[in-house]
Formats: sequence, structure tokens, C-alpha cells
Amino acid sequence: MKRIFSLVAVVATLSVILSSCCCGVKDTQHFQKADNFGALDEGVQEYLQLVRDLGSTNELNSVMVLQHGKIVTEYYDNCYGPDFRNICWSASKTFTATAVGFAVQDGLLSLDTKLVDVLPEDMLPEVISDTLASLDVYNLLRMSSGLRLDPIGPTGSLKCKTPTRTTLEGGFIFAPGDMYKYNSHNTYLLGVMVTLVTGKQVPDYLKEKLFEPMGIRNYHWDMSAEGYCMGGWGLYITTESLAKMGQFFLQKGKWNGKQLLNEEWIEQAMSAQIYQKGEPVEGDDKALGYGYQMWVCQHGGARLDGAHGQWSIICPDIDAVIVITENVNKTSDAIKGVWPCFYDRLAQN
Repeated sequence: MKRIFSLVAVVATLSVILSSCCCGVKDTQHFQKADNFGALDEGVQEYLQLVRDLGSTNELNSVMVLQHGKIVTEYYDNCYGPDFRNICWSASKTFTATAVGFAVQDGLLSLDTKLVDVLPEDMLPEVISDTLASLDVYNLLRMSSGLRLDPIGPTGSLKCKTPTRTTLEGGFIFAPGDMYKYNSHNTYLLGVMVTLVTGKQVPDYLKEKLFEPMGIRNYHWDMSAEGYCMGGWGLYITTESLAKMGQFFLQKGKWNGKQLLNEEWIEQAMSAQIYQKGEPVEGDDKALGYGYQMWVCQHGGARLDGAHGQWSIICPDIDAVIVITENVNKTSDAIKGVWPCFYDRLAQN
């Protein structure tokens, strides 16, 4: 049975107008500085030089490194600062997937919930193929939907007025679950599902479930022309809030001693649910596996990952979170510098 919320369109329109309501509001619940604060300053300078060496247009915007829940190193370029909202690009995806996790925990979705059982008829193609009918939450989460189209550009510019139907009318290049293929509209569709089953936009649902408990108040999330959160991109948030999200995963869904999201979901999200190249490629941080809108890393970790190097890297083996916001063209080269500049130094503490 399709769940159609007649007021979603109205709520969505209001959300477009009010989506910047947190502008000027500051985050709360700040991390304390560690006793060895500044111990990684040399690592920051080495990483900064690495970014410079990648090309004259590359820039490092901010760094925050946590260990044992406290700040070991904090750095901001002159044009940025603690209250600056960084564009997360695809690091937004992990936030949307976490909203899915809360909806599953609330009994509103499950991993095998079918997309066609949630979307109203006017958002679906006229003819529902067997392939589309089989598309579920699990394969959207792990980037194995098989959808042919990823109209991120037209959706982001608001030129595409019906991104959900447009994406689905494009059909499939393989059956859901057959293989990995990155597609930002997998996440967009997950965000639409969350809104339809909760009656709340993704940022509003996360405000209730996650942002308020964690003291995250200074954020903005772009909306689509059809009135839904962009989901797979479009989130602007502070460096410390990215660190909070990493720490939340490091603490397996706990915050201030309270279990906000169940540990099983966190473990699944951070684990390889599918491999980008069919099997893991040792030493390649782009091919060690993909979880629930998260990338598996070296050293048994996982990361939020956005274009041009927006990272919140969770390192359970050393109880650390490494957050970097930057604008680099060669992210594969840049992430190689994270390990010697930050991880190796932390591992020696």
C-alpha cells in the first residue's frame, strides 16, 4: 500500500522558504581540547604542503582531529573559522542514510521496503517495470540500484522540476543488487522516502533525532524544485559538526551516554555491504568497500566523503576522528597524505 501524505507538498514548500532558519545560530556542546592539544600541528603543516603541491588552485580550509573525544589539533584557513558552514557535497549522504536508520528504528521503513510502496503514483512512471518494483532501501543505501540516470546537475540547479519521476523514467542498466554504481539520486530517493513516511523533511527529522541532542544548530540543506531535501548533497555544516558526526559513529550511535541509534545499524553502515570493484583492493581507499552511504577506509575505519575532500574519517582502532574540509582536484592523492600526517602520529600517542 502506498502511503501518500497530502500535506507533504505544502510542508515541503514551507521548508524551502525556512530551510535557512538556522543561519546565524551557533552550535552548542563543543569538544574540549586535549591535554596534548597542538601535538599534530606539524602534521597539519605537512598536509598543507601536500595540498599546495597538488596544484596552485588547491586549498585546505579546515582540520579538526579528535582522539578520545577531545580536540588534538584544530586549524582554519584565514577565510574560514569555527562557525563557517562548509559545503559537504556527498558527505551529506551519510546524514541522509542516518535518517533512514532512525526511520528503520522507528518502524517506518525496513531494508527491504520497496520504493514503489512508498512513493505516490504521481511520482512514479506510468508503467512500473518488474525491475523498478524490486528496488528497495538496501540497494539504494549501498549504491546498487542500477538506475540509469543521475540528474544531479539539473536537480541541483532546480531546472529539473520532477527529479524523482525523471530518474525513475530513465530505467535501469542492471538489476538492483547486481553491482555497485555510484549515483547521487539513490540518496535523493532515500530522502524522499524518509519524508513520506515521517511527514518531515530530512533536516527536520534529524533535528529531532540527532542534531538537537548533539548541539548541531548551525546548518542549511538545499531543497529540490519538487520540494524535498537534496539528500545526496546540499548540506552546509561546520567543521566541528562534521567531527560530531564522526564521533557519533565512533561511539556506535551513543551521545552523552544515551543510545540514539542502535549499534547494529552503525556497524552495518560502517561495514562493506558491496565492493566498488567487485572485491577489495588493498591500499586503495576508493575500493575497500561501501556501506550505507559511507566509504570503508584503511585501518578498519570508515568515512563520510564529499567531493574535493570533505572528510570525516572514523578510526576505531586509535579512538580518533580526522576531519578535513578542502578544495582539491586529486582526492585520491590527498587522502594518501592523511595516514602519515595524522593517523600514524595519533597511533604513536
